[in-house]
Amino acid sequence: MDYLKAALDLKELIKHTNQTVLANIANGQFEPNLMLLRSNFGQEITTKLAAFTNANVLSTLSSYGDSEAFVMTDLVRQDKKEPRMTYVLYKGYHSLLEKGQVYFHLVDDTTLHPIGDLQYSNLEGNIFYKVVAPNFEESSCNAIETDANTAKHPSIVFLIGHLNEERLFYDIQRLVVESANNVQKHKNREFEFIFSISVFGGLPSASFKAKLSELEEFMAQFFYPVFPNCQFKFDLGE
Repeated sequence: MDYLKAALDLKELIKHTNQTVLANIANGQFEPNLMLLRSNFGQEITTKLAAFTNANVLSTLSSYGDSEAFVMTDLVRQDKKEPRMTYVLYKGYHSLLEKGQVYFHLVDDTTLHPIGDLQYSNLEGNIFYKVVAPNFEESSCNAIETDANTAKHPSIVFLIGHLNEERLFYDIQRLVVESANNVQKHKNREFEFIFSISVFGGLPSASFKAKLSELEEFMAQFFYPVFPNCQFKFDLGE
């Protein structure tokens, strides 16, 4: 469950960084371009980027050695939009995840006091870590709406399969994470994702079935409390 655990850890690290920034604002000590980095040993290091650029991020990562994840922040003022928007931007990346998570928190343009809650924006490619995936091409996958699909309760089935079970299980986790993140903005809608899983060229092994059961148990205990507006069903074709 390393992939799902990494996604949950990164989301929590972003929330923690946001709390740190809001505390700094409340104490009059806010500085933009804060970077919170977590080492492979779980140590958290707070530093300041010279600028909110990829080059500065890579330089900072290099100076601190191996790391597990990090979050970088920026203060953004959108002058061309009416009403004018000011927010703290958070971009988080994990060494196990191909995509980073982007969040923002609206703040008052003058006082920088927070407005509302931390909000999800989007996923974007992870160019800062070399993510190691199983050495096989991605699983075949198609998405279609089910007959039960409605505006309030979208229902989507993913037809996903691969010859290699390791790659298939990896891609199932990856698709779970991406799907759950992408529906965060729609808090008043309940999403159902059905995975129709095929092991091409044979029957699923006992170990694959066991891993899928462990995945379901992990999601029920840890994943759904964090992503409450979606449910996943796994249908293993045999």
